[in-house]
Amino acid sequence: MVYRRFMRYMLLHKTNDKLEAGLPPDPDILARADAVLEEMRQAGVLLTAEGLMPSARGARIAFPNGAPRVIDGPFTETKELVAGVSIIRVTSKDEAVRWALRFAEADPGTEIDIFEIAD
Repeated sequence: MVYRRFMRYMLLHKTNDKLEAGLPPDPDILARADAVLEEMRQAGVLLTAEGLMPSARGARIAFPNGAPRVIDGPFTETKELVAGVSIIRVTSKDEAVRWALRFAEADPGTEIDIFEIAD
């Protein structure tokens, strides 16, 4: 019997100016991304996938001068913001990268950060 160690990875799908402005995703890109999610479900690697609302609907907690401060969105640095989160369970970082590349094929120009989740 071969034991396979699984690891969880979080894929952070970066936003863009249109999504941050509250415009709906391009239907063709959304359909391709949904197809990748279905592929992941069928392969048994997808644990969860969620889209996020624009930062205008969120808040940030910062600690200037050591005291917590709540800052309401929207936030100006769009390239640092996240439009969606997926968590997958795979056997290696290479496999996580391969799945992230499938999303990149669905939405050329997208940026996806990949982080291993601590046990």
